[in-house]
Amino acid sequence: MFPQSCLATMAGHFDYPLYGPSVNIVKKCGAVLSEVLQHKFGCVAIIEGVDFQRDLRAQQKRPTIVPQQRFATWLRSGVKVSVWKADLTSFQADAVVNAANVSLKHYGGLAQALSETGGPLIQRESNDYIGQNGILNTGDAIVLDAGLLPYKKIIHAVGPELSFQTSPDISLAEQLLKRTIRSILDRVQEYRLKTVAIPAISSGLFHFPLPLCATTIVATGEKILIYCVYIFKDF
Repeated sequence: MFPQSCLATMAGHFDYPLYGPSVNIVKKCGAVLSEVLQHKFGCVAIIEGVDFQRDLRAQQKRPTIVPQQRFATWLRSGVKVSVWKADLTSFQADAVVNAANVSLKHYGGLAQALSETGGPLIQRESNDYIGQNGILNTGDAIVLDAGLLPYKKIIHAVGPELSFQTSPDISLAEQLLKRTIRSILDRVQEYRLKTVAIPAISSGLFHFPLPLCATTIVATGEKILIYCVYIFKDF
């Protein structure tokens, strides 16, 4: 059982084995541990080989967020693009995009919230996919079942992880984020999905600047959708 911890300010990854009582602690408190490591030390912890004990009471206490549309516009292709403040575990769309890591281990942030709400199927199918196909690359997007989530499908997409905030690193990450958005929209076309909820990929645990993230997602999506009007007209 190996939790992999990556310092946000360093490029390396470190493996820490768990034994005895520490395994039981991580089973019960893995989600809290991941959150503390992220907020206090800037680390992203990926915990492998541990069957977590879900805190159903904590899930039941999750506050209800009423979806609020903040902006909407129609592209020339007839596609509507809108910006919402909402809880993606309960939003309404054909598919939701999960901000995933390359191993599809859904610990921390949006990935954990979607996995917990969607039930064991989310992580189980992810493990099966990695077992059969190997880890993903940055920019990849795959489609799996959404479990108990209110969607037809969940699109696991891997955005860029930004360890350093230098101009060259940000520029490279921007290109990788564009690739991620293209992959997402390719999957939308492939599975003939009419609506998809896309979060601010990489802006949380992966440290991509939020304003640039929003601009990149919108600009890339608009460029693709303008030339792909036929995708959405044939339903």
